[in-house]
Amino acid sequence: MPDSVKKYRPSRNVTLLGLTSFFNDFSSEMVLSIFPAFFTSVLKAGAGSLGLVEGFADGAANIIKIYAGRLSDATQKRKPFMVVGYALSVVTRPVYLLTASVGGVLGLRFADRVGKGLREAPRDAIISLSTPKEEIGRAFGYHRMLDTLGALGGPLVAYLILRANPNAFDTVFIVAFIIGLLALASLVFVKDTVGDLKKNGITLASIAVFPADFKRYLIALFLLAMGSMPVAVLLLSTQHIGLAIASIPLFYMLYNLSFVGFSLRAGGLSDQIGPRKVLRIGYLVLLVGYTVIVFAKSTPALILGFLVLGLFPALTDGVARALAAELSPPEYRAGAYGLVNATMGFGLMVAGVGGGYLWERFSAPTALVVAGMCVVVGVLLLSTIITNGKREAQNSP
Repeated sequence: MPDSVKKYRPSRNVTLLGLTSFFNDFSSEMVLSIFPAFFTSVLKAGAGSLGLVEGFADGAANIIKIYAGRLSDATQKRKPFMVVGYALSVVTRPVYLLTASVGGVLGLRFADRVGKGLREAPRDAIISLSTPKEEIGRAFGYHRMLDTLGALGGPLVAYLILRANPNAFDTVFIVAFIIGLLALASLVFVKDTVGDLKKNGITLASIAVFPADFKRYLIALFLLAMGSMPVAVLLLSTQHIGLAIASIPLFYMLYNLSFVGFSLRAGGLSDQIGPRKVLRIGYLVLLVGYTVIVFAKSTPALILGFLVLGLFPALTDGVARALAAELSPPEYRAGAYGLVNATMGFGLMVAGVGGGYLWERFSAPTALVVAGMCVVVGVLLLSTIITNGKREAQNSP
């Protein structure tokens, strides 16, 4: 393990928020990992409906991310938004017991994503403001590592439950709710953190407060998100090679295993070579993962595809936030994260709805080729962005 990883010691807030995300993702990924099986066996729906639910819920609810970030900056309060956001997501999980239609699931996913929208920008602001500037990449990588450890355990528990009883979806929802309560308990010890609020400063009523490179970054993120197919839809490829429904959560676990195994290293790599380069590498890895999945004709090939695919979020999720920190002023940090999250959310809506439709109406290769084209254009635009550090270097004598 590199020295930069060994020596890293997260702050109290980063550690506690990592635990919160661990329990919350353990809970939420239990539910998400069984969605392909739940849709096909209980709701009698396919890729089109699954993509619609995932894409619309993410995109339609993501507008709240802009306002949550804006209000967090205006009030200089972060923790209340997180408490409400996590609570809203957790309480949706037992309600799946009463749901037997695609519309009902869509409503619950919408509420879940509203909770995510309320908490993400303020949470990311606390992480960045609780961390020295030179360790921001590793802080987000550490947070994503714990987040994904939960996402690793959730699908495994879901698999064990469905293996014992292939129809025990209700048990999965109940267990997910109980674990979600632990996420709420861990928030009690998080200390609210504020930035340097500028009196009489410009508010986030206009995006004009941000530099041109940040705006260009948002456009690139939108294109890149359009090329990021929902993992729930990609998991349907397990059925193309004849695997049992109960095995679907295992492939999600493999995806998360790859993710968690590289998250902290990706954060350290971001601090060393810059987040922009790491983002480009991450999206190129996504294209490789798509290619392997498209041509997979056997279980080992599909396993390889999901292991490669798991490297993609490790290289992009936390790193995208680290780059946003470089491109935005501290007093508007939560608002910047709100814009970043919302932009990616709207892109994911297009990816989910459009990708699910192409997958079901035409074919999986067609959907992934179109997604890949969006990624290529986004990477090219990302290459035109100049970070503050590079700009200072260029302007120095």
